[in-house]
Amino acid sequence: MSEREQKILDAAIDVFSRYGVRKATMGDIAEQAGISRPTLYARFSNKDEVMAAAMQLISDRVVEEVTQAWRSAASISERIDIFLDCAIVRFFDQIKQMPDSSDLMVSYWDQGTEAQRKVEQGKIDLLAGLFERHTEALAVKGSSPERLAEFFYASSSSFKFTAHDAAHLESLLATLKQCTMVMLGEA
Repeated sequence: MSEREQKILDAAIDVFSRYGVRKATMGDIAEQAGISRPTLYARFSNKDEVMAAAMQLISDRVVEEVTQAWRSAASISERIDIFLDCAIVRFFDQIKQMPDSSDLMVSYWDQGTEAQRKVEQGKIDLLAGLFERHTEALAVKGSSPERLAEFFYASSSSFKFTAHDAAHLESLLATLKQCTMVMLGEA
């Protein structure tokens, strides 16, 4: 991704955060990025394309942050906590502060299964790698690192939109973590 594209997407993220996805316009994004609308349209055909690319950039940044933080984590429990904080809790906090945050979810899910899968895959792969050393324990329970990673990510990700508040989110994530630790043979 070019420096210009990153600048555009960072501007889009800021605009979506301030106005909400529905109310944000391509003109708002271009203005925030310090570029003309034709320059923006030369790279992105519409707001949906900008949003999909922005979601991918956010996801890539989360994967990088988690990967860096895992280097100093001593246990799988710590690594799960780091992942949940970076990928779930922070996003939950952000969307709760956004105007019309529910339209972010609707717009994201309207992007289509392939676009969603692409955004999510980096995080699922990260978790599958984390669970890899527990392949045998998972096989005994009829699972695999990949299946557990997909389940863990889908569950925790859905909590961002279904939790009533921060305490409820924390409770849901703690239960998911405990179940995962049991599956891994770490509880």
